[in-house]
Amino acid sequence: MEDRARNSIKTLTRIYYDYQEERSALDGRLGQTKAKDVKKRAPEKDPTMLIDIFARRDDVFAMEEQIAKDLAKEVHKHDLWKAFLCDVKGCGESMAAVIISEFDITKAPTVSNLWSFAGLAPGKDRKVKGQKCPYNQFLRAKLCGVLGSSFLKCSSPYREYYDNMKNRLEAEDWGTLSKNPTDKKRPKAGHQHKAATRYMVKMFLRDLYIAWRTLEGLEVRPPYQEEYLGHKHAV
Repeated sequence: MEDRARNSIKTLTRIYYDYQEERSALDGRLGQTKAKDVKKRAPEKDPTMLIDIFARRDDVFAMEEQIAKDLAKEVHKHDLWKAFLCDVKGCGESMAAVIISEFDITKAPTVSNLWSFAGLAPGKDRKVKGQKCPYNQFLRAKLCGVLGSSFLKCSSPYREYYDNMKNRLEAEDWGTLSKNPTDKKRPKAGHQHKAATRYMVKMFLRDLYIAWRTLEGLEVRPPYQEEYLGHKHAV
């Protein structure tokens, strides 16, 4: 994909989410849903005093919708969409635009490179005060927050990875894994959810890596833990 086209999609994608964030914030302040229905327990307001705010909200929403349409057109032209992403249940055009524009598959000889860049690799998934963030924060937020949630809501086949990991975390004997033999506390439910979501997204990225590298005629290598440690994951 030419750099100009990729950079343009990246710009459109970032702007799309900027408008989405602003529209969502305005809806929250106005006490309404995206469909403009009044939220329960929202305090009453005098609409005549908020005419300009409502107008701004509608303008932002119109731009959000238009950019989404423009992105969809560009994404549909991309070979990765036609060969792989269009068949991934839970991955729409906006999320596909994030993947296509944020990742550079030619710079990812292994899937571990994708995991590291997205902040999903151990040791490269945390920010350190005073240091440059080691991963793409925007990408990680969209993969785990948007794509991960979408996989769960639509019961995507990738949900099986989530359920398996969550069940494993719930059943694990944490006393044998802790430095303190008497400590048998499992991660809190929220931590289990995040860990299972990360694992599910990583398995999606593994499939993405194989499909995209194959499509581009690039070498496909197994993950580090499979190639060097002999650990296998079911495909």
